[in-house]
Amino acid sequence: MRWLTVMVVFSHRTFRWSLTRRNLLWAIGLVLGFWALAMIGSGYGFWATKKIMSFGRLQQETQDQQDQLRSSLDQAQALENEVTALRKQHTELMRLLDPKAPAGTVLPALPGQPSAAPVPPGTQEKLSRLRQDLDYTAKQAAVVRSRMEPVIRAWSHTPSIPPTAGYLSSGFGVRLSPFMRKNESDDGLLGYHSGIDISNTLGTPVQVTADGVVVEAGWMDRYGWGARVRHSEEQETLYAHLNHLNVVLGQKLSRGDILGTMGRSGNATGVHLHYEVRRNGQPVNPQPYLRLQRQWLQAIRKS
Repeated sequence: MRWLTVMVVFSHRTFRWSLTRRNLLWAIGLVLGFWALAMIGSGYGFWATKKIMSFGRLQQETQDQQDQLRSSLDQAQALENEVTALRKQHTELMRLLDPKAPAGTVLPALPGQPSAAPVPPGTQEKLSRLRQDLDYTAKQAAVVRSRMEPVIRAWSHTPSIPPTAGYLSSGFGVRLSPFMRKNESDDGLLGYHSGIDISNTLGTPVQVTADGVVVEAGWMDRYGWGARVRHSEEQETLYAHLNHLNVVLGQKLSRGDILGTMGRSGNATGVHLHYEVRRNGQPVNPQPYLRLQRQWLQAIRKS
């Protein structure tokens, strides 16, 4: 077994270490391994940064999706309006006809118009069938509309879009605390992350993910500057570590409204948004909600 000696000589002191060749190779390997991991991490960070979608694009995508959803959900109302217009035309036609007049007779002319043409045989029967079809279509449209209205209300108050642009830097569930001693839930080194973290540059806008009312706004201890929005009796969302807060307690918000900008206030190791979705007061995984609006739109298109 060969020994290698490493010496560091200062003016008043000399440091000396003796290592076997095997230990030296292990040390070099560890150094190279850590260097490789650092390079991979840096490369991923650069790739993730290149992949960050600007908030302007995210907001435009959100608005386009909402316009398409509203257009799809308003089809039932458009059908009802069309039926109403056709029924009005039908009524006007019926007024032009004398129900007691035999087929082939001449109808009285309207003021300022020439004499009407003879009524073709079977016209009364056709108009009667038309009226029955219109009544049936109107009932169907009313049923569709009554089914759509709860869907519209539920969609408006369900978190279904990303709250901001960026890349996912921390997921939901058990994780190692970035603060070593405590995390956002004060659970210690290994704790429960009650939301997701989305990272981007300082000042990136943050939008509310569904219609709702602000039930908490301001400094929220370890969450820093943040806001909590109630969307329904069951659902709430929380937005934390903001740099700037644009909303106040009791303010009503619509999906897509800007409630603040991304920061690193509170217990935060870097610039990011901590985003939570809560059902009946308990945090749930927000990730399935991020693309819910897009999924609904795709389902409507296929139906």
